[in-house]
Amino acid sequence: MINGFINRSIVVGISILFIISCIPITQGFVDGNILNNLKVRINSKDDSLFDIKIRLLMILGHMPSLSVSIIKNNTIKWAKGYGYADRQHKIHSSNNTVYWIASVSKTFAATAILQLHEQNQLDLDEDISKYLDFKLRNPKYPNLIITCRMLLAHRSSLSRFVIPLGIYFTLLGYPVEWLKEFLIPSGSFYKKNIWSNYSPGEKFIYSDLGFEILGYIVERITNQSFDKYCKEHILQPLNMNNTSYHLKDFELKKIARFYIWIGGIYIPLPHFQINNYAAAGLRTNVLDLSRFLLVHMNNGTYNGVTILNENSTEMMHSLQLGNEFYGLGWYIINLNEEIYEGHQGIAIGSRAEMWYRPSDKTGIIYFWNQCEMIPFLYHLIENYAQNEIRRLLWEKADDL
Repeated sequence: MINGFINRSIVVGISILFIISCIPITQGFVDGNILNNLKVRINSKDDSLFDIKIRLLMILGHMPSLSVSIIKNNTIKWAKGYGYADRQHKIHSSNNTVYWIASVSKTFAATAILQLHEQNQLDLDEDISKYLDFKLRNPKYPNLIITCRMLLAHRSSLSRFVIPLGIYFTLLGYPVEWLKEFLIPSGSFYKKNIWSNYSPGEKFIYSDLGFEILGYIVERITNQSFDKYCKEHILQPLNMNNTSYHLKDFELKKIARFYIWIGGIYIPLPHFQINNYAAAGLRTNVLDLSRFLLVHMNNGTYNGVTILNENSTEMMHSLQLGNEFYGLGWYIINLNEEIYEGHQGIAIGSRAEMWYRPSDKTGIIYFWNQCEMIPFLYHLIENYAQNEIRRLLWEKADDL
């Protein structure tokens, strides 16, 4: 125990020195943005030094493990795992390790909806009540319709009220049809604050619930469960054989265990089934998700497999309804005059990032298995670490 404490102290000390050495003394606190001044320059062409930097940032960011891939020239150019996917059992992470990707799952729900749209099974701008078994309106704007486009673009007028989807769907076992009871005033679980004061289409308000409604629409139109539809029309065609919405489809030793980090201690969480599929339910590895990203990087077709047509793909990846940074299930970020597209996933015990640059068709994907989601100071350090890992991966991609 004493040796463990000494080892942790040494690691923490090195990390602190590492941070301090990277702060420009004359500017560190002048502009009020410390994180932007934490710059570490290591030659990313040297894999050993690159790995050192990654491991230091993992310590800094409280990441038990990290799994990454880089896509370039229409192929998975490089992939690797770092650290322990399971600390207790000393199971190393690899590019085959399965992680929970949380809200990155929304890109699959959006793909499913666009598939149905191009098959003329739904109209993105039609009243969604047409596809549901109940009439859905914001009670504050009863005469204004809500559309699938609004749901996909997070402009449905649903509030940011965080419905505990995991509790209702996973722990209590409510079916997706239960949404009606929560959304309409006569429903047994209705909450007034589920709806914002903005009219449908007026304002971007990120909504997990909106994507669960989209998942239910897929089920209503196809007469299939949402997870089965996605398996048949997205996962199987792309040979994403290590991807599923169901925990039972995996060997537990191949799944990264969730952790939260509090006060220097990694607290393991049990594996559990996640039933809010459309918003956040998918598990996958970086190799499988790279195939999905490659499809979107190539206008809906990759390696002879077409998931979407070019028009649908272009629509998904263009700003919608006045949004400044979101299309249909995809972020579109302008950073230093360079466009980046993709999505992130943030959940208790798990993080996921998937991004690509349309200018040179280069993509990066990285997962890690710790996120405590408690707003203390170390969030700043964790965010710095993951941002620096993202920067390093783009640098490495440029060098490949």
